[in-house]
Amino acid sequence: MVQQQESSKRKSNIDELTYWKEVGDNSFKEGNYLAALEAYETIARSDPQNAEAWKGMATAYSLLDKPYEALESLDNAIGINPSDIESVEIKGLILKK
Repeated sequence: MVQQQESSKRKSNIDELTYWKEVGDNSFKEGNYLAALEAYETIARSDPQNAEAWKGMATAYSLLDKPYEALESLDNAIGINPSDIESVEIKGLILKK
């Protein structure tokens, strides 16, 4: 019974993270970078090891003209997944600005 509850809780958490990822991605497509940022922040609070959420936050911060916050978010993403070349490239672009 306990295993079943834990399994159900994990599935619920995954469903919630998937929902917020869709909200973030759709908000980006609509040009609503603040809403995208909030969605990705929700994911990062729930799953701090989610490099994609940190990368999404970095992109949103950059588009909201907040380069320091963008760099901090990218540092988190790179710390989680150092082999993610895209994060390193995005960091380079922000530093060039």
